[in-house]
Amino acid sequence: MSTDPCKPEVLAHIIEDVMDDCIRVFVLKGLEACSMEDFYQACGPHRAYVEEHFSTKHDFCAAILMWWLNSVFAELKSTISLHSNLRAAVEAVLYEFIDICINHRESRHADKFCVLDNMTLFDEELLAKFAMYYQEGVKHFRLKFIDLKSELRDPDDIEKLLIFYVMIIEGLYVLVRRGFSREMLFEYADMSLHTLEFYEKRPKDTS
Repeated sequence: MSTDPCKPEVLAHIIEDVMDDCIRVFVLKGLEACSMEDFYQACGPHRAYVEEHFSTKHDFCAAILMWWLNSVFAELKSTISLHSNLRAAVEAVLYEFIDICINHRESRHADKFCVLDNMTLFDEELLAKFAMYYQEGVKHFRLKFIDLKSELRDPDDIEKLLIFYVMIIEGLYVLVRRGFSREMLFEYADMSLHTLEFYEKRPKDTS
C-alpha cells in the first residue's frame, strides 16, 4: 500500500461517504464472510481510491477506528493544554468530551462508529488495534497529571486518578448513547470532580 492506513488523513476526505455503506455490508454479511468485492462495491464512487490504499477489510476498519479516536482525542488534547490547574483541566476535558459526543450523536456519526466499535469485540485483530489507538490518546491525560503532580497530596495517586477519569469518560460515552441530556451529563461530570478534591492538597498543605 502506498499510504499507511493507520493514519487518519487516509480517510479524511471520504469517510462521510463510504463508512455507512461499508459498515452496513459488514454487518449484513459479517466482516469475515464479506468478500473483498462486496467491500469494494460498498465504497461506490470511491472504490478506486479505497482499493488503492486498503488491501484488506481490517486495514479499512482500523483506519476508521484511528480516524474516529484521533478526531476526539485531538480536541481533548488541545483543551487540556490550555489549563495549568489540574481541576480546571479535568473539568474542561470532561465538558469538551460531552459536547463532542453530543454533537456526534446529533449528526448520527456516532451511530455508524458504535456499530464498528461493537464489532471489534468479536475480532481480536481490530480489538488490539482499538486498544492501541485508545492508549495513545489517553497518554496525553497521563502527561497532564504528571505535569501537575505538585497539586496532589501523593503523586503516587496519578495512575489511580487517571484510571478513574478514563472510566468516567467511558461512562459518559455510554450515557450519551443512551440519550442522556447535556445538562445531566455535565452534572455527572461535576460529581466526579469531588473525587479529585479528595486527592488534591488542602490549602494548608505545602511542598
